Amino acid sequence: MSAADTPIGSLWVGTELRWLDILALRSFAHHGHPVTLFHTHDLPDPQIEGITLRPASQVYDYSDALLKAVSPTVFADLFRLHMVKETDITWVDTDCLCYRPFTPKGGFLVGYESPTTVNNAVVRLPNDSAALALLLDRLNDPCFIPPWLKPAHRKHLQALPEGEQLLAAAKLVPPVYGPQALTWALTETGEIAHALPRHVLNPVHWSMADIYFNPHGGVDGWLHDDTQCIHLYSSRIRALHRRNVPYEGSFIANFALQVHHDFGGQPFRQP
Repeated sequence: MSAADTPIGSLWVGTELRWLDILALRSFAHHGHPVTLFHTHDLPDPQIEGITLRPASQVYDYSDALLKAVSPTVFADLFRLHMVKETDITWVDTDCLCYRPFTPKGGFLVGYESPTTVNNAVVRLPNDSAALALLLDRLNDPCFIPPWLKPAHRKHLQALPEGEQLLAAAKLVPPVYGPQALTWALTETGEIAHALPRHVLNPVHWSMADIYFNPHGGVDGWLHDDTQCIHLYSSRIRALHRRNVPYEGSFIANFALQVHHDFGGQPFRQP
């Protein structure tokens, strides 16, 4: 299967993309993947060949009330499940770089981020995946109390009026429907066997997210011959790096050159 046969999709909640997000999306188009960026608000077209904008409502019939009630992170965790169910698109977060073309196997592309947790920054499951069906069923139940939560959190949710549990859980623990939810569903159904080793999709631990901006390197030792994706964990990157053009010689600067991403004519910073 070629990159052209593996469409990629992501979501933006807001009205303006950051340069890191544009770089990430561009990297997939650069490797030949058709890219769809779903959006909830009016969003300027980045004008990158191979990237198409599409309203999120075309694959997920959400309410304005839901969009306002939850954080963008929670909404994205819900949206990706519907996108994977309704399309043949592989989900990626907008802070994922395409290091090599994606190659799902048997309709699956998910990977560990730790010895016990599968990250949901990259998600491809078959449309008839048992784990996907389980998650969508549970997350359609307003009374659902996630069994992977700590006992104290579950006890708090049990004390709430019936029907408030699902959204209350997302406010109590914002990433509740993210990696832990996916890991739980894959484990419950046995589809956890399809999860790839950490180095394939999430090679560098989130605690070292600034390493990509180090002009003296440090990333290459984490990458393998079969690494397909580099998950940047952008929320863990220092604001200084997110706001500015990267240092010359850093991994992120070299990667930008490889995928022909410019910074509006601004030169790379000097160490």
